[in-house]
Amino acid sequence: MTQGDQTTKSISDRRFGTTVAAPALPRPWIRLRSADEGNPAARMRGKLWVSPVEFVECSSETAFARGDTVMLTGSGLAPNETVEITFLQGETERSLGPTKASAIGALNARFPIPPDALADHGAQFRASAEHGANGNGIVLTSTPLQIFADSGDSDGDGVKDMCDTCPQLASDDLIDMDADGLGDPCDPCPTDPENGSAGDGKCADDNPNPLVPLSQPKS
Repeated sequence: MTQGDQTTKSISDRRFGTTVAAPALPRPWIRLRSADEGNPAARMRGKLWVSPVEFVECSSETAFARGDTVMLTGSGLAPNETVEITFLQGETERSLGPTKASAIGALNARFPIPPDALADHGAQFRASAEHGANGNGIVLTSTPLQIFADSGDSDGDGVKDMCDTCPQLASDDLIDMDADGLGDPCDPCPTDPENGSAGDGKCADDNPNPLVPLSQPKS
């Protein structure tokens, strides 16, 4: 039987012909290793934020060009621990090297988009550490990013093509009311995301852009 944290056993006392319970040595505490311990897939998960080093006017917070330097920020790390940064694209994982968490367990580090990253393909950054704030390790992952071949400005309006909702029309208006990827200045139907898909040459809401002709049905 067990009393408290000690295990007792019954022994016979021959002098009096009785059986008494004699205390045994306390059982040592045994640390049971979790089946997930040491497995990166079982580590804590968190968000890794990716932002441009310098502010640029952009219609998308996830658009970056090859070679751009970005700022990676995150939290939940152990103070001053080593953090491995990885660039993910498709099934390819590329190590960009280690960095260090701050004294309060935060990540603030600059890393470049690889110059040979695939354009027009999604990508992500990942930061992983063995310990994390709770000692079980942590993996921080960014949202999917849009990678462009370069940071050119085709229409010369000061807005990079990858950030411009009208890359072929010089305009400082990046508004896209119907969220169809075309900025209002170059959208034939600014409030019709289907842009007259009925084929009748009219915007569904009868609100055409007079400066951008809508394709007319063939007679």
